[in-house]
Amino acid sequence: MKMTRQLTLLAALAVYAAPELALALDLHGFKPDEIAVWAAAVEGGQPLAAHRADAAVNPASTMKLLTGWAALNRLGPDYRWKTALLSAAPLRGDALSGDLYWLGGGDPRFDNGNLLSLLYNLRLRGVRQLDGKLLLDKRAFSRLASADDFDGDAGKAFVVGPDTHLTNLKVAWLTFFNDGHGARVALDPPLPGVNLQVDVKSGGDEACPDVRRFVAIRNDGRHVSVTGSVPAACDGARAYVNVLEHDEFAGQDFAALWHALGGSGPLTVAQGRAPDNARELAVWQSQPLAVALADINKYSNNTMARTLFLTLGKEAGGGDTAAAAERALREQLAQRRIDDANLLELENGSGLSRRERVSVRLLGEVLLDAARGPYAGEFLASLPIASEDGTLKKRFADLGPRLRMKTGTLRDVKALAGYWQAADGRRLAIVAIVNSPRAAEMGKALDAVVGDLVQAFDPAAARSGANR
Repeated sequence: MKMTRQLTLLAALAVYAAPELALALDLHGFKPDEIAVWAAAVEGGQPLAAHRADAAVNPASTMKLLTGWAALNRLGPDYRWKTALLSAAPLRGDALSGDLYWLGGGDPRFDNGNLLSLLYNLRLRGVRQLDGKLLLDKRAFSRLASADDFDGDAGKAFVVGPDTHLTNLKVAWLTFFNDGHGARVALDPPLPGVNLQVDVKSGGDEACPDVRRFVAIRNDGRHVSVTGSVPAACDGARAYVNVLEHDEFAGQDFAALWHALGGSGPLTVAQGRAPDNARELAVWQSQPLAVALADINKYSNNTMARTLFLTLGKEAGGGDTAAAAERALREQLAQRRIDDANLLELENGSGLSRRERVSVRLLGEVLLDAARGPYAGEFLASLPIASEDGTLKKRFADLGPRLRMKTGTLRDVKALAGYWQAADGRRLAIVAIVNSPRAAEMGKALDAVVGDLVQAFDPAAARSGANR
């Protein structure tokens, strides 16, 4: 009890170092140097709380807020990515007598449905046979930003890197069947570079909330083995696997879907730049940036966030895509008069980084600017809703949907950043970031700190959350 009072006193002293602040934080068991907190009303006034507000901390995935805010302001919420098929070769009958170029635009949401639409448009043009090579034109990104020190997570979907030809997030689906013809598993799409070995039997009558409870999946990127049992309730269930490298995946996926549409070819897949005289044969325009941003923030998708960061660089120009992305982001901060001195490292804009460092005050000022700006609706709509969806679906049930926050989790990092909206419309921007070897075990304490800030700003918060 004595130690708790001491820690609370230390936090209070840290807050009262700025005389305009009135809230003494209860750190709920955190040591003062383990957590950084900042909160302020969107409608104006002095910060409600600021504890280690200018310390450089690893933000984990709350860094996605900075990238998304910059992208909305620079590109606009209706920005769309373009993917095209081009060729300078003549069409003889239904055969394209030469190479086909796939110009990748770095669309973070480009999936097999989009690829099928692109290929269907090529078939509508009358093309059935590809007599030449499929050449991947990767000019959109001259350099990819790194995500170092994640070798131990190789093969996991969350570390898939960005790419101009990112397709289906570079994952294939295992579809499980048990329909009276025996238990079996199919790879979708059927990639020839992936060897699938299946040893499954029919299971019992159990419910199937997740097929992975009943099967073991081993995957090294080229060989996937599935063993176990498939209950009848798992018929049609799916699980994804991260396989192949980007160019291999894109080329084999293209060929599989092209053949499914009755096409033949191409002869092989390689990289190549389309000649100036190449004509567009088929085009796919993505859904708007605002749609991608919702996927990025609600489900904390690192691959998509890194791709969005590079899109900033592509549109800014200047040769080095990753360097141009950082420059564009810092320019946005300068235009909004937000000091970037505490943005000490910007590796890839997604928070999948051991090196990225930012202050909670800087992130908080970005939240204020976003809430006051022309794209406030799109920005707010991208955030997980407490107790309802995304990464907050099972958190903050006591506060409910008036709380929207981006989460962040890495080894030794836990973070929350977002907004509380009171019943009278007032809004509180909140950033709370833990950097500590104890971070993984302190999730409830972090939630409690955020809850205290909400209650201090809006004493009716708990009742509002319960009543929705």
